[in-house]
Amino acid sequence: MDSTENVPARIQAEARAKALAILNSEPGCISYVRPEDLETAALFIPVVSIIKPTKDDFYPPIPGIGIMAKPMLVNLICEKAGIRILRTETSKRGEYVYVAHCFGEKQMPDGAMEPKDASYEYDAEKRAELDAINQPEKYGTDIAKRKHLLETAKFGEQRAVTGAQHALIHKIAKCARSFKTPEELMRGMKVIRYDRNINGVLADPGLRDAFTLNAFGAGGAKDKLFGPSKQIDAQPVPRTVDAESGEVLPTGARPEEGQEALFPEGDPAKPPEPEKSPVDSLKEILAAYKLKIPATVKGDKGTLVHTIIDTLIANPAATEKEINGLIDRCVQYNQTHGGRP
Repeated sequence: MDSTENVPARIQAEARAKALAILNSEPGCISYVRPEDLETAALFIPVVSIIKPTKDDFYPPIPGIGIMAKPMLVNLICEKAGIRILRTETSKRGEYVYVAHCFGEKQMPDGAMEPKDASYEYDAEKRAELDAINQPEKYGTDIAKRKHLLETAKFGEQRAVTGAQHALIHKIAKCARSFKTPEELMRGMKVIRYDRNINGVLADPGLRDAFTLNAFGAGGAKDKLFGPSKQIDAQPVPRTVDAESGEVLPTGARPEEGQEALFPEGDPAKPPEPEKSPVDSLKEILAAYKLKIPATVKGDKGTLVHTIIDTLIANPAATEKEINGLIDRCVQYNQTHGGRP
């Protein structure tokens, strides 16, 4: 590799070219990506995905609303658009009225996290009453209406949560929530997410050091991740020829009197270490973040953050997306606490 080559820029350019090729393909798809969305900061690369749904991915047409996607398709949009749902809060405004408020974020081309939120209200009483009006033969008695109301209310909170999360996903991905015709929904859609340029960063020593210092600060974090850097101590240049006699002097340290040099000097050559995969590199970064977070800090569900980190690092099936998500949480914690425990 040419020592003057800008590896991160090359990998970023290759990723942008690939994303542009995908963006220009499948002209019949509905695109929620613009060409200018492919321009990113050096530490990030654009990833464009094409989602091709089937008829089974949608609910039957809803009068006055249209055709809406089922949870499986919405979750796929969430993944391909790089959306992270942080938390969902629920409450009740009445005996049968459930409200959910969902918070999430998406990484932007410059690396900043764009936060968004969405809410959804589910009125089980009105929903059951509407069903009784639309299907009088099915809910024609007071007992049938009451039973249907109780069954509808049983899942009221769950439906409010699903509604809020789906609203948030469509809001962040900037894609349509419903379609008017089956032909429209079958066209497919193009969405974009932004990933870290891990391979490019780790391939460039200068950028790798800058990234490490920016992410973890001083204090040896870089050495913990990549090993101590080689330092050459200033040593006097040994004389190899006697200036007066012209004789060649022996090199290396002489054994003390009465002792023999039993072992050759110098360390044996060490075989090169195998290159780490992007997942292993991310796990090392995550392990370094653990040192910045106190052992008493807990997650949303009460689990210690150190335990969450250790579990993910030990999981051989952990994905880049999962590790990146936890790294982002650690970054936010450090920023909130001034980068100190």
